[in-house]
Amino acid sequence: MPRILASSNRDQVDRPSKREAALSRQMRLQKQELRKRIESDPQLNKDCDFLVEKTGLQPLQLITGLWWDCNLMSADSQTLLRKEKSELWPISEDTLRRDIKSIRRIARRIYATNQTNGLLPTRDKKIPEDFVALPEILRLYASELERGVDTWAHYWKGKRSHIPDITASTREHSLYERMRSSSGKYHQTRLLRLVNLAREVVGYRTISQRAFTIWLNRFEKRRKKPPLNSTDKRS
Repeated sequence: MPRILASSNRDQVDRPSKREAALSRQMRLQKQELRKRIESDPQLNKDCDFLVEKTGLQPLQLITGLWWDCNLMSADSQTLLRKEKSELWPISEDTLRRDIKSIRRIARRIYATNQTNGLLPTRDKKIPEDFVALPEILRLYASELERGVDTWAHYWKGKRSHIPDITASTREHSLYERMRSSSGKYHQTRLLRLVNLAREVVGYRTISQRAFTIWLNRFEKRRKKPPLNSTDKRS
């Protein structure tokens, strides 16, 4: 392969999509806004310095952690499963499979109707010919639809099985776990002020101290809960 062509192909693979580029730009701007607002507020500045000292993170790392994890409260397995399923299956798998059966049933009825003399219209000579082909078109459509549903069902089965592990890994490497492991505490009052600021910048609603405390308690319980072994996961 000519070097120029190979380089061009690599560029196409490495070049981010428009959506990825837009998300990257949005993340950069929001992190800049978050940093600016922290620096302009004496209390938030003190909170940031305190958490930097406790965690050993650099200020930019702390800001990045706040940006990534400010909505971790909504990143439990069930919520992610619902979100991923709604995106992958805007029409549920069960509904689609019922529709496939209905389409095939209609195809059989149309075929039977076409065999009945005198029922087809005669004003346009081409129409009866089209109607004769309709059952086969519907059967072909049902077969292609079923093939697509089977493919997506197999993909969803694999993706669904990995979501609990992804969720657990996200919590394990989150800012909250870094906070706990480095200082033994979450310092939730200071942390919440910064988390709520990050949520405002990103566009989420702020959360109350009580709700944050409840979530951190649940976060701690999940951390202490022993991981499931492979046998448990299959069951």
